[in-house]
Amino acid sequence: AYTVIVVAQMPLLTDRYLSKNARATDQPVLVIFGVTLIVVAVAIISLFQLINRERSAHPVELTFALLSIPLGWFTIHAMTALHYAHVYWLNDEETDPGSKAKQRKPVGGLVFAGKERPDGWDFLYFSTTVGMTSQTSDTAVSTTQMRRIVLLHSIVSFFFNTVIVAAAVNLAVSLGSR
Repeated sequence: AYTVIVVAQMPLLTDRYLSKNARATDQPVLVIFGVTLIVVAVAIISLFQLINRERSAHPVELTFALLSIPLGWFTIHAMTALHYAHVYWLNDEETDPGSKAKQRKPVGGLVFAGKERPDGWDFLYFSTTVGMTSQTSDTAVSTTQMRRIVLLHSIVSFFFNTVIVAAAVNLAVSLGSR
């Protein structure tokens, strides 16, 4: 359900919307970390239950167990994408020397090639790139705060991906030997 909601909301997460609502759209880091742990645990437990069962799995059980992996993977990176957007668009209030009006400038931390004001799709792209490769591609990380977040995201992604690949190979061998 979360993945459907995130994908449906992506067109609405424009640079203008994110810059105005950065504080309201983020989840606390502990919530993100907690959900990540739960998602990883559910995906891994469901795989190992399939691997270690005596009898063949019902097709519905097999389908849900196998779907939990990509959906869990996407949930982690979608939540992280929204957190990247939140951190990026946190506003520093600056007063223009020639005006009494306060202008909002994003804190930043990511430099997207060819784009000054990134939207939700840009953050989702960055997050899935880190999630798939545990590194960045054409997006530069420009602040220490953002580097810390990317580092943690890379480490979690690496271990999640490693465990999932190992479990999937184990599952394939287990199902093939029955």
